[in-house]
Amino acid sequence: MPFTMHSKLHSAPSSTVRSVRNTLAFSFSVFVAAGCATADIREGLIKVSEGVQEGINKVTTKGPGSANNGASDALAVVSKYPLNEAPHTLMKKPVAEGRLTSGHGYRFSPTGVPIPKKHKGVDYSAPAGTPVYAAGNGTITKLYESKSYGNYIRIAHENDFFTAYAHMQAFADGLDVGSAVTKGQIIGNVGSTGRSSGNHLHFELLHKSSFIDPLFEYTPATVQSASQ
Repeated sequence: MPFTMHSKLHSAPSSTVRSVRNTLAFSFSVFVAAGCATADIREGLIKVSEGVQEGINKVTTKGPGSANNGASDALAVVSKYPLNEAPHTLMKKPVAEGRLTSGHGYRFSPTGVPIPKKHKGVDYSAPAGTPVYAAGNGTITKLYESKSYGNYIRIAHENDFFTAYAHMQAFADGLDVGSAVTKGQIIGNVGSTGRSSGNHLHFELLHKSSFIDPLFEYTPATVQSASQ
């Protein structure tokens, strides 16, 4: 299955940590054996190693998944708005079916070199062609295909919130920048376009230009407490 790697990276990152460290050590030994380990190269490899270690520490400290990554930051933002307005009214799983395979926050990249990177959204694994819905009423501000996100849509909602949908197989007919959409309206379907490890929906929540966890957890009590 294409997302087995996702799950393993989250549940047992130590093996990936060892792999990255071993790769760096091997690269350095090759340079030494070839007589190419100049002071500049050594300094460069040391900086790369330190950068990877810093990322590893973030993954280790914060832990994988939505619950441990930026929860307080998300609550500080969402607590400013009434419960009958965005972002509280937005769908957290805007796909007809599927399972959560990657949360918001630091993780080891599932594509390319497995280095620690911040995952800006959440991923739902689902069969190709599964309908993708608009998470709330709004207006499409971006609709395009990119090398990384594949087929991508961003929707503007009230209170300066935006939702984004990536790696889709195709867009729904008739949509374009400026199109008004309603909550639950089909805007595309699940695919694996762009830089992707398999069929899934990558879903993001933004406030203005900042990414927050789409799966933020709140109750009226915690919202009231955070706003005091």
